[in-house]
Amino acid sequence: MKIREHVKALRFNHTNGQTNIVVISMTSFHTEHEDPGAQNTAIDWLKSSCFEKCHYGILFLHSLDSDLTDDINTLMTQRLETLAKALPSEFPVPSRVYVVPSTNSDPSETLNQRLSRLKTMLNGNENCQYHASLFPGIFKGQSETAWCAALLLLKDISETQASGSTPLSREPALKRMAPQLPSDRLALKDLADILFKEFRKKRSGDLGALITFARTALEFAPPEHPSHHSALINLANLLYDRFKEEGTKVDLDEVIALRRTAWECMLSEDLEKQSILLELDDCLYERFRREDVMADLEEIISLRRAALERTPPHNRCKQLLHLASSVHEKFQKQGLVIDIKEAVRLADTALGLCPPGHPDHPVCRDHLASFRKAKISARGARVHACDTSSSASSDIKQVVKKVFFQTVEKFPLRLLHTQTGILCNRDAQLSHFEHSLQYKQLLSPTSPRGSQQLEREISDAVLEFLGFAMLSHRWESGEPLLRDVEGRCIYDLDDTDGLAKLQNFCNLAFQRNFQWAWSDTCCIDKDSSAELQEAIGSMFSWYRQSSLTIVYLSDVFDDGSLANSVWFKRGWTLQELLASHTVLFYIQDWSLYMNRDVANHKTDSALLEELHEATGIADQHLREFYPGMDHARSRLHWASGRRTTRPEDVAYSLFGIFQVHLPVLYGETEQNALGRLLAEIISRSGDVSVLDWVGEPSSFNSCFPADLVPYQTVPHVQLIPSDPAKRNGLDPEKARRLYNDLVRLPLARCVNSRLVLPSTVHAVTTARLKESSNSPSRYTYEVHASRLKPIDVTLSVKLGHNAGTYILVRPWHPRSLDTTDSDESAVWNILEQLEQPFNALLLKRLRHNEYKRIASDCMITVCVQDLESTLDSEVMVLDIV
Repeated sequence: MKIREHVKALRFNHTNGQTNIVVISMTSFHTEHEDPGAQNTAIDWLKSSCFEKCHYGILFLHSLDSDLTDDINTLMTQRLETLAKALPSEFPVPSRVYVVPSTNSDPSETLNQRLSRLKTMLNGNENCQYHASLFPGIFKGQSETAWCAALLLLKDISETQASGSTPLSREPALKRMAPQLPSDRLALKDLADILFKEFRKKRSGDLGALITFARTALEFAPPEHPSHHSALINLANLLYDRFKEEGTKVDLDEVIALRRTAWECMLSEDLEKQSILLELDDCLYERFRREDVMADLEEIISLRRAALERTPPHNRCKQLLHLASSVHEKFQKQGLVIDIKEAVRLADTALGLCPPGHPDHPVCRDHLASFRKAKISARGARVHACDTSSSASSDIKQVVKKVFFQTVEKFPLRLLHTQTGILCNRDAQLSHFEHSLQYKQLLSPTSPRGSQQLEREISDAVLEFLGFAMLSHRWESGEPLLRDVEGRCIYDLDDTDGLAKLQNFCNLAFQRNFQWAWSDTCCIDKDSSAELQEAIGSMFSWYRQSSLTIVYLSDVFDDGSLANSVWFKRGWTLQELLASHTVLFYIQDWSLYMNRDVANHKTDSALLEELHEATGIADQHLREFYPGMDHARSRLHWASGRRTTRPEDVAYSLFGIFQVHLPVLYGETEQNALGRLLAEIISRSGDVSVLDWVGEPSSFNSCFPADLVPYQTVPHVQLIPSDPAKRNGLDPEKARRLYNDLVRLPLARCVNSRLVLPSTVHAVTTARLKESSNSPSRYTYEVHASRLKPIDVTLSVKLGHNAGTYILVRPWHPRSLDTTDSDESAVWNILEQLEQPFNALLLKRLRHNEYKRIASDCMITVCVQDLESTLDSEVMVLDIV
């Protein structure tokens, strides 16, 4: 049974909420001009094998032509007679057929709108004998969900009939069958079971629909029903299938609750009870593994004790080992000797049941040996609790070492120890940590800790110990490199300008109570391409994780001149400013800028104003910046006035800001590096705002600029006010087709330097060269294009004679589609957007349906002729080189 376009169903609430009937909406099928397929669909639906037990009632909602003058009751009787004649004579017709005729003058009227008018009709007629109720949800072609509604319909009708509160409907000319009320609920339960097994076997719908059906089946089996536990199990199994696919906590929690309820309501002699117990055990252990909640482990132990009691003595080996393993795990979490003793006893009992030669003898032996070892270690830990060379202490040391290296993987490879001035790799950092107060506290005897709790404590201790300060500065002459400081105390080295800066930085970090510091001058091996690649890819993350970033402005001598520093013109310092949570600015003499005693200049309102003036970045981004693709063109604007020593670094310095991971290829051109970055931005976000620029095109792709300078200009288009009156007289069908074409457009993307660009296209009809400008290398054209007003365009290249090879396009992004609006509102909103002026790209058609952008000297801001002309907009996906 499929509910297709001919048959739709809902449930509808009448005024008093007492009567609940499923409303089946069907296309009319009586007269010749109506859809002939609707009658066949309705008959197939009623004749389905599953419907044979449904002898209760159903409500058909038909739309009638608005100009009919016949009595609608007579007409509906005729239509039902048509349906009855088409059915085989032996086909049992439902005992009650509720019929609600409803005139429908608007063919596009939705089922909800029709039901709303139906409710008005019912409320206005006190003698009305028809009933309806609302079912939340839409059937989307899922037979499982449709049958859920049908089952609920039958239950509600039978219960209403039993109470005697439902007046009989007007008699349709159909064969009648008397309802069998006493067994209604059992019959519905039988039907639900049959349907569930059928759908479960065929998996004809999606898992969500099967779950909905299983919930409905459960409703027909109350706790006192003998099959209540089977309905619980069916629903639990489906939810567990979905949990295995999606891994959601809500599903796992509900599976546990359902299986627990099923197990508790089953009789002790029920053979299925043991399997349900084991399945509940598995689910609880899965949740315990994820959430580490002791209550789950305690319940697991209780269940395994119960399983052990239900198992014959000669077959208890595996159950004993399962129980022993859970008790041993409890010991690992809480450290109670009584638990490890019980684990040993249980494993010993299991071994006694499996003598040598038994297939389970080796596993029993291994379990017993493992538990005995844990018992011996526990006894040794009690005797030698204060001896740091004990087994327990040694184990903790190994865990500390493991967790230490796991934690520092996200930190810089080398850090300067500010107290000694020595550059330390990770082994040296571990050595310092092993002499710290945090390390001693981890080894000191405390209350028992589980392994996960211990690892969390170690990680927290390492993070606290290795809190580091980072230097942000402009490179100058004499900067010390790795080879200059490795194995030496930086405080003892000869004084140069660069070395003095490093010494002052480390000493300042030490003064501010940081044991560790990092500088890009000496903490990276720039001779190692692999390490340099990793450092560039991790730089944003390192500044993000730093406890403090110290910005040294060597060219700032007094207050009020912050924005004049060259630091704000360097490429790498942008991400250092944005990534760091805490920043302090120091001027040439290493005094705090403005001498303001604050912990973070990013939270100082006066300094934020100066930072905004110097960078053009809004306060909210300065305070808390999030890397990613949002507002891509704004981020490029922030970087557009900055420079780097190596041209490629213009792009590499933005990798962290856009959260992209691309190869660092020193030696490539700036255009190629920037092209790869822009291609990644477009491919991952579809954001076409990065194409909005004026300047020299890139050799990577003609739609990309050669450098970041064009992004200094913030594009602006003067919008025209909206006028809803303009919609009058427009063709709604054309508007809907255009909207659908735009909805189907893919995101823009870049593949192998080719830009795949969804657009609305306006063919150039004429391009007339006007009088030459003052510059001989500039050409101004009066351009006419389809559905656009004429516009003057100044170019640095001369256009060909064939104007038909050129097009003006509006790049398209799906965010222009507002999915929160109703369908009609969304269509008109798109039309109003298309009516607005926009910055167009001028493209030239090449061979093989490829296009190339023609760069202009200014933004090509075009206006459409009128709102009606937008209906004829041509939608294309262009391949641009």
